[in-house]
Amino acid sequence: MKVLHLSISDGGGGAAMGAYRLHQGLRRAGVGSEMLVLRKLSDDPHVHRLSDALKRWERAGRRLAERRHQRRLGDFPRLAGSGHWSLNQFNFRLANAINAFEADIVHLHWVGDNFLPIQQLGQIRAPLVWTLRDMWAFSGGCHYAGDCLQYRASCGNCPQLVNKSPNDISARVHADKRRAWAQRSLTIVTISQWLADCARESSLFGGRRIEVIGNPLDPGLFKPLDREAARAAFNLPLDKKLILFGAIGGTSDPRKGFRYLSEALHALGDEGSMELVVFGSARPEAIDAPMSVHQVGRLQDAVSLSALYSACDVYVLPTLQEALGKTLMEALACGTPCVSFAGTGPDDMVAHRVDGYLARMKDSADLAAGIAWTLAQTWPRDELHQRIVAKYGVERISQRTIRLYESLIGG
Repeated sequence: MKVLHLSISDGGGGAAMGAYRLHQGLRRAGVGSEMLVLRKLSDDPHVHRLSDALKRWERAGRRLAERRHQRRLGDFPRLAGSGHWSLNQFNFRLANAINAFEADIVHLHWVGDNFLPIQQLGQIRAPLVWTLRDMWAFSGGCHYAGDCLQYRASCGNCPQLVNKSPNDISARVHADKRRAWAQRSLTIVTISQWLADCARESSLFGGRRIEVIGNPLDPGLFKPLDREAARAAFNLPLDKKLILFGAIGGTSDPRKGFRYLSEALHALGDEGSMELVVFGSARPEAIDAPMSVHQVGRLQDAVSLSALYSACDVYVLPTLQEALGKTLMEALACGTPCVSFAGTGPDDMVAHRVDGYLARMKDSADLAAGIAWTLAQTWPRDELHQRIVAKYGVERISQRTIRLYESLIGG
């Protein structure tokens, strides 16, 4: 079986790493897995740069399409805190490069930022599997819809746009997708039950086959490490309870919910027994917390991340919408209990009062209660690791994916 994965990159973010770990797991399982990416970060010979797969004039067409995409985004300003958007309306000949691999299955992953133009999907010849790691595939452009439910019918009057109208850019992108998606047989995979429910309720994917297969976790990379040694590596105190928060974009991304963590920490007060550790931001930020704060910046490698998770007593991610939660998975694999809000992707990983605590959505008081309760417990770190690996270990996820492929191509 030959599979081609399409992903904007093979590293650098949760979606890209999820795609790459699946690719690695499939190869170890004997599948002829290849990746086609815009930005290659690994030295894997089975990961191919798109620039190498396109002719010179096709590369020029792709760059022009990318510039037009960015200009179009600029033509429709969005409200502060609206998050990332992709339009993917500007065509270039990507399907030719994909079809040249002659794969039995083409597996799409994160393809925003005009990496896969909407029109090109219908020109891919092989059966298509699409792993959704956010809401973009069935929205009018946003990657997370917030409280908006218009994707269930059709977009327009988008609440994230400064200038909204019934025929705004969200309505046009949604209509483009409706035309293109209708022409193709698609098998949808989501990485959480919450995202599967959203996809089933959407007008674009409501009648499709939708499976839930989570992101793969490499248990050799993320595992419990000695806590004292891990704290020494980051110059963290040995005699404090350490609360960890992390997200790309740090405290500035409203969707990650740091506002609610700040309110919860103020509710807990500071008796000198707790300190906050923050990672994910490339530069130090002004952080509102009633306790000492350690900012460790952006960590790029699994060894450093594993050490930081292991160093802390609880990991808190008060995200308002999350497809699954890569950092929650990694923290649990390192034996660190987690606190998050209930209602989206973290529900699949954090069993309430078993692996940590799921607070009521946007309830800072309950978030504070969850942090206090979690810090008061004694946690069997190896059991936390074993439970998350049993569900999301790369071998298990690879085998589930292979069975899905076989169901599409007749074994």
